[in-house]
Amino acid sequence: MRKKISLLLFCIPILLFSISTPTNAQPKYKFAFVTHGGPGNPFWNVVIKGMEDAGKRYQVDVQWLSNPTFSISDMPNFLDDAIANQVNGIGITCPDPDAIRESIERAHELNIPIIVLNTADPDAGTTQALPTEFYIGASEYLGGQSNAKSLMAEAKKRGITIQRAVCPIQELGHSGLEARYAGFESILKPEGIPVDGLTISNNIEQSAGLLKDYFLGHPQTNAIATLGPLPADAFYLFVEEEGKTPGEILHATHDTSPAIFDHIRTGHTVQAVDQQPYLQGYLTVAFLYLHNEFGLTLAQDVLTGPFAINAQNVDRIVELMKAGYR
Repeated sequence: MRKKISLLLFCIPILLFSISTPTNAQPKYKFAFVTHGGPGNPFWNVVIKGMEDAGKRYQVDVQWLSNPTFSISDMPNFLDDAIANQVNGIGITCPDPDAIRESIERAHELNIPIIVLNTADPDAGTTQALPTEFYIGASEYLGGQSNAKSLMAEAKKRGITIQRAVCPIQELGHSGLEARYAGFESILKPEGIPVDGLTISNNIEQSAGLLKDYFLGHPQTNAIATLGPLPADAFYLFVEEEGKTPGEILHATHDTSPAIFDHIRTGHTVQAVDQQPYLQGYLTVAFLYLHNEFGLTLAQDVLTGPFAINAQNVDRIVELMKAGYR
C-alpha cells in the first residue's frame, strides 16, 4: 500500500482544449489529459482551469481529451490520439484500469510519463497496477468516511438517531464512487445503521423520481450521502417537491456547486467533501513539466482531499468558486 502525502491547500462528442504559450515561442513540451468526464459536469471545469493555468505558467501545450459527460469506453481512443500526437506526458483518470490498460502500457513502452489524477488506480501497490508515476487526487474512501462522521455528529447535535441511510451511485463501474460508498458504509454499519445502495444517473429529474420511490419504500431512512453535484441536485429537487424541512433528512455530499453551497447555508446539507480539483489539474501539469525538464518524480501519492466544506467556511469557498478555483 502506498503511503500518502496530504495536501490541504488553501466534451461536443469529442472535446479538446489546447492552451499554448503566451509568447510566439514554440512550446517545449505538450501534455494531454484523458479523463472519464468533461465540462458537461461542472466539477471538471475546475480541473480544466487548473490545467490551463499551469500550462500558461510553465509555457507548455496542454490538451484535454474527453467526452462532455461520463464515458469510460471512449478513453482508449483518446489515449491513442494522445500517443499519436507524440505528447511528452499524460494525465489520466482511472475509473476502470482494465479499460485503458493496453493503451497505458503502450504509452509506458514509449517512455511517456503518466500521472493518475482524480480517480486512483484501484490496483495501486499490487502486481496488477498500471505503469504510472503516482496519483494526484483525493482519498475517496476517506471522503466517504468524513461525510458519514459529519452526519453522525449532526444527528447527535440535534438529539436524534440515524435509523437508516442511503447512498445512491450515479455512474456504475466507477471505482472512485464505489470507494466513496465503501468509506461511508464503513462508519455507519459498525454502529448498526443499515446503508442502502441505489442506482441512479446524472439525470436530475429522473434521479429525483428514483429517490422519491426509495423514500416511499423506506420511510425510516433519515440520512443520505450523494456522490456528486448532479445527484445532490436530484436530492434538492426531491426535498423541494416533497416539502422536506432542513434536517428532516440529513444530507452530505461530494464535490461543489452553487446549489450545494446554497443548501449548506439553509441547513439542508451538513457538509460537502471537496477534493480541490483545481490542484489536480495544476499539479499534474507541474509534475509532468518537472519530470521532463529535470527527471524529477515523487515516491508517494499526493492527496488533495478530503476537504470539508460546511457552514463555517462556505462563504470563503464561494468566493474562490466565483474565481474558478473551487
